[in-house]
Amino acid sequence: MKVREQGNSLVVTVPKKFGIKSGTEVVAVKGKGNSFSYVPKLANPFTDPTIHFGHDQEAFPDDSTGRESL
Repeated sequence: MKVREQGNSLVVTVPKKFGIKSGTEVVAVKGKGNSFSYVPKLANPFTDPTIHFGHDQEAFPDDSTGRESL
């Protein structure tokens, strides 16, 4: 692969055999010794409507409620 200029940016062409779909968003990560990696950008779990953090009930191994006795 070869880095080339396009306007004010540098472009690296990814071969089709890598299986990355066109339009995939990636994040560049700079490593040691001038290395770099591109990793797929993950969705923000706090804005993704398909991810739910709520639970119907708390689960404890002894069937307790998880509260102190007062």
